[in-house]
Amino acid sequence: LALMEKLRKAGTPLGEYVEGKLYRGVLTGFNEAFVIDEATRQRLIAEDPKSAELIKPWLRGRDIRKWKAEWAGLYLIGISSSANREWPWSKEKSEAKARSLFERAYPAICKHLSQWEDQLKARDDQGQFWWELRSCAYYQEFERAKIVYADIAKHLRASYDTSGTFCANTLYILPTDDLTLLGVLHSKIFDWYARNNFQPFGDPWEDGRLRFIAQFMEKFPIIAASDQQKKPIVQRVRRILDDPDGPDVPRLEREIDQLVYTLYGLTEEEIALVEGRK
Repeated sequence: LALMEKLRKAGTPLGEYVEGKLYRGVLTGFNEAFVIDEATRQRLIAEDPKSAELIKPWLRGRDIRKWKAEWAGLYLIGISSSANREWPWSKEKSEAKARSLFERAYPAICKHLSQWEDQLKARDDQGQFWWELRSCAYYQEFERAKIVYADIAKHLRASYDTSGTFCANTLYILPTDDLTLLGVLHSKIFDWYARNNFQPFGDPWEDGRLRFIAQFMEKFPIIAASDQQKKPIVQRVRRILDDPDGPDVPRLEREIDQLVYTLYGLTEEEIALVEGRK
């Protein structure tokens, strides 16, 4: 309890640290229509080259591992709601006229989505028109550098993405290029804090899973580190990201843990507690 109180007083809650930019992935309401494979992507672009404007790489929760993403070759047809973006059909009040404009602008995509028109009209998660995704004010954040992590896991599984990949609703994103933060979130201090504070499924100390959703994550305290303190952490994080399956990763992770312990001012006794040696 004393260590927990020390951590909470030592830093700024993550939610404040990232200025509230802790976002859930996209909920399409009907993945069968909006999530496509490489063959379908190539076909749609062959039918109409403008289709490429709407097709984005897509990650699911199961695709994220510690430090890396194992992309499954899937894509999202990303037509955001007219409430968030101006489309050629956005100002039309008549669905028939809007659909005509949509078909004219993106004929191959329109034909593809029309196979599921009834299901897309019936879903709760849709935009102004049935071919659009639900209203979301932060779609542009997926295009930026970001930390991506799974919402439920045995331990935090996070990766760093700079490719503009969109994410499913089983993932969260932190739009930031702060690699120190990625190192801290993969540290033993964070893991210990999460197992003591986050909602578990089963025993979190005995192979149970944890919910890394926003309401828990946003409370984790982040130390305002100096550039000098950040530099050695960032160096090691970059080396891991360059080769996340390499033989040096366990050693680099241990070195990051030691740097984070120093950052948070832990004593040897407190480190032993975090590492389960006490």
